[in-house]
Parts: sequence; C-alpha cells; structure tokens
Amino acid sequence: MTDTIKGSLWMVGGVFCLTSMAVAGKEISLQIDTFEILFYRSVIGVSIILFFLVKKNQLHEINLKEISTHLKRNVAHFTGQNLWLYALASITLAEVTSLEFTMPIWIVLFSYLMLNEQMDKFKIISVCIGFIGVLITVRPDIESINLGLIAAAISAIVFALTNIYTRRLTRTESTLTILFFLTAMQLIFGLITSLLDGRLDIPTTENIVWIVVIGFAGLGAHYCITTALSLAPPTVVAPIDLLRLPIVVLIGVMFYSEQGDMFIYLGAALIIFANFINLKKANTQ
Repeated sequence: MTDTIKGSLWMVGGVFCLTSMAVAGKEISLQIDTFEILFYRSVIGVSIILFFLVKKNQLHEINLKEISTHLKRNVAHFTGQNLWLYALASITLAEVTSLEFTMPIWIVLFSYLMLNEQMDKFKIISVCIGFIGVLITVRPDIESINLGLIAAAISAIVFALTNIYTRRLTRTESTLTILFFLTAMQLIFGLITSLLDGRLDIPTTENIVWIVVIGFAGLGAHYCITTALSLAPPTVVAPIDLLRLPIVVLIGVMFYSEQGDMFIYLGAALIIFANFINLKKANTQ
C-alpha cells in the first residue's frame, strides 16, 4: 500500500471525526460560548495526550525547537475553530461545510507559496470542479450574506493555514508532539478568552456529553489529519475532506429539518468527482 493510499485512508477517518464534531458543536453552540467549548475540549485533549506520551515513554520528545511554528499553527486553528463554532450556531450544516470546502483552493495556493510544492493541471482542475460544486450547493446571494456565512468563509482560510503549518511540522515533529502543543496552547487560549467576561461557566449534565464528543472527535480528527499529512501532500489528502458535504447534508435534512434540494446533491456529486480526479492522478505518479 502506497503512502498516498495510507494518507487517504487516514483522511477518511478525519472526515468521520470532523462530522461527529460538527454535530456535537451544533448541539452545544447555543448553550455555551465558543471559547469555553474549546477550553473544556482542550482539557480533555491534554489529558489524553499526556496519557499516551507517558505510556509510550515519549515525554522526552517535547521540545521548543519549533515553538514558533506551533504557535502560528495553533493561533490560526484557535481562530478558525471559534469562527466555525459561531457559524454552526448561525447557519445550516450544509452551508458551514460547503464554505469550509473553499479550503483546498487556499491550500493549493499556500502550498505553492509556503512549501514550494508543485501545482499541476490536475490539481488545479480538481480544485476548480470542487469549488464549482460548492457554489452550486450554496448558490451565494449577496443580499443573504450574514455574519455566519462570513465566519465560515474566513475559517476556511485559517484552517488552510493550519494544514500548511501541520505539513511543515510533520517534517521534524512526531504526531503526539504536534497534538500536545495543539491541546496545551488551545487550553491556555481558551482559558484566557473564556475569562474575558470575568467568569467561567461550568458545563451542565445536559451539555457535558457533547463536550466529551467534541474533545474526543476533535483530537481524533487532528491525529488522523496529521498522520495523513505526514504521508501525503496537503493538495492530495485535503480534498478528501469534501466528502463530508453529502454526509452533513443528509444529517441536516434528517435531524435538523434543513432543506435539501437538487442543487445540493448536484454540487456534492461534483465535489466527489473532483476528489476522484485528484486521487486517481496522485496514485498513478
């Protein structure tokens, strides 16, 4: 099995985790603010990562050699996560996920500018087809643009930066080290921002379950995505995330009474086709 296929399979696992996290985030985003959600999620994450670092006797791998890159990555990710959670509370699952899928376009650009990775016509074509699918799904209307749509769009840009910094870190850092700094830094960011209003809300019995789901799914997604990026370039594995769109459309229609129509399904079909082009070309190289 080639590294490209392995990376693709790990990204599929990331899709499952991110979908679970989106559902949990939508359930809880109206009950507790985004800063506190990320703080409590990071408490769970740090505990899990420290457990595995001790168990695998890898605490010695934690070092500050790449601390500036870790900081840039996690500032971008923390910003993106807050915008994403805000969008989940404001617009439909399909709209949030569709706007997230402008991310591969930014990844192609950032990979070229920051990682010196090549852009060939197949990558460009697959990204363009996928983006057309997103436009068909969302059918953006200037008059209907709101803060939720803007938040989802900006989150895609900063998530793309997160992927680029992750790819850079995988060249020298282990997956557990990357995840340790992710959870530790976001715990600090979450605590500071949560206390800006002078208080820290304690989760209720009703929403603690969703926080646990977000914690485990979020960490699982990062592990899967980080592993995928260590095996294959972001321009190959990131478009697989587009498969989340038809999944969340179905969830939105079935559980949240969100409207589904032929345009959503046509757009999803184009997005899946774009993934097929990109992966087929990568596997022949």
